[in-house]
Amino acid sequence: MSRLRQVLALKESMVVADVGAGKGELTQALAKEVGAGGRVFSTEIDPSRLARLRETAGHNVVVVEGRSGESGLAPGCCDAIVLRRVYHHLSDPSGFNASLRQALRPGGVLVIIDLPPPFSWLRGSLGVPAQAVIDEVRGGGLELVRLIDDWPGRGPLQTYCAMFRKGVS
Repeated sequence: MSRLRQVLALKESMVVADVGAGKGELTQALAKEVGAGGRVFSTEIDPSRLARLRETAGHNVVVVEGRSGESGLAPGCCDAIVLRRVYHHLSDPSGFNASLRQALRPGGVLVIIDLPPPFSWLRGSLGVPAQAVIDEVRGGGLELVRLIDDWPGRGPLQTYCAMFRKGVS
């Protein structure tokens, strides 16, 4: 969380989204970081995980039902959006990226944490190359701020973090 806090420049009263929240561990950590004056949108497409997120949501967490082609987030609602090990599952990255861009406020940050596939030419449930993420998100109108290729991962899995920013105009 300390590295993510730094990359997102998290502070009290921010509005952030955890897209593809899963069990909600990151959602809860983000909610603590933004405090009572902030808000976390926790999105998920799986009905059982949505139910669990709703059960555990704190006062500053809003659970949002996402869809496979878009995030479910309202336009201009977020200062920052995080996708952690989610991007490689997207079947329509361009449509989803448009949804994320629309949900960001001007100057907002999108962080994609994912892992490369075991074979560089494959994309899917096992990962996505960082360059594919960069090309797709930049193609959707966001600016690459930096790529961190030594992001902490699970066990021996190599993980990267790609950070993008929406323009202010």
